[in-house]
Amino acid sequence: MRAILIDDEEIALDVLEIKLNEAGGVDVVGKFQRVADAISQCGALQPELLFLDIEMPGMNGLEAAAALRAVCPDAEVIYVTAYHHYAVDAFGTEAIGYLLKPVAKDKLLQALSRYESLRDRLRDRSGAGQEPSGATTGRTGTGQASPLDLVPPPDSPTLSLKVLGSMELYGGGGRLLTWRTRKTKELFAYLWHHRGRPVYKYAILEHLWPDDSAERAQKLLHTSLYYLRSLLKAEGCGEIVHYGDERYWLDAGGIRSDLEELLERSKTGLEGEAGQDAAGLYRGDYLETEHYPWADAYRIELRSSFTAALRAGLVQAGSAQRLALLGKLIELEPEHGPYYDLLAESQEQMGHWSGARQALALKERMGRE
Repeated sequence: MRAILIDDEEIALDVLEIKLNEAGGVDVVGKFQRVADAISQCGALQPELLFLDIEMPGMNGLEAAAALRAVCPDAEVIYVTAYHHYAVDAFGTEAIGYLLKPVAKDKLLQALSRYESLRDRLRDRSGAGQEPSGATTGRTGTGQASPLDLVPPPDSPTLSLKVLGSMELYGGGGRLLTWRTRKTKELFAYLWHHRGRPVYKYAILEHLWPDDSAERAQKLLHTSLYYLRSLLKAEGCGEIVHYGDERYWLDAGGIRSDLEELLERSKTGLEGEAGQDAAGLYRGDYLETEHYPWADAYRIELRSSFTAALRAGLVQAGSAQRLALLGKLIELEPEHGPYYDLLAESQEQMGHWSGARQALALKERMGRE
């Protein structure tokens, strides 16, 4: 995969190049601190991937993406930024990834895997003249959960749901399911969020269609319910959306989720391999990229409890597991300086002197910010 990196900070470019070299399969053909330089050379370099910072002097990353795609229309964009709040605008530019600094290895591998799957599906389509039949298995190279690790076998009607990071629902054979409308997706998320508890119809209308008239909101609810039930029935789930006494609820017994697996693994603590596995499962905050206001309270609660569990797991973690836990803690709380000291100490104990220096350099950079 040919890639160019654009960031106004030289150290950020160097760190990202190191991480891409560790991931493998990526040829960094250009590094630029100025967007104008990248645009002038992009046509000749013909990259497949554009790694873009967002907050840069002059033209920001969101504007740069459009300019770069005018020169390299087939290139895909992965944003690399220190800020959460650009996510909605970033995915509005059809980016395939949104990585937060300091970039976690599992997140980077997931973004690369997502690109590989997209590329393979496009090749299959152009070669056979057909729609893609299903997602390909992504690579992680770490033994950690990939987007399809929890997908059931093709002959099972059970669905696999990802809610940590972006929300993704997979059907038989690992097919990523497509929602008829955005509100159909949110309605499913809202019902699943309540874990089978009946929810008043009026609460659904208030949360999903607050700005519509009562009559229009009712029609939109009924339409979304029809689309949702049709999708689930087509996947062999039968009638799992129920109604009674002006309440709706979802029988989610046949839907497995990454959140449930995370909570199950966290019950006995996050020491040892359990902590390393849990760190890989937590690919983002609860329904992070969907930005559903009704999920905010649980999103904050889950992040807080998971961070506390990671800190507790550091006490008895082995060297490799300790690196994984600290990497996830830095990802979740990048402003917390002591994590970088602990990471540098752990790298030194394992003889990774370069890694120790990088940890201290990252701490210095975060301190300046």
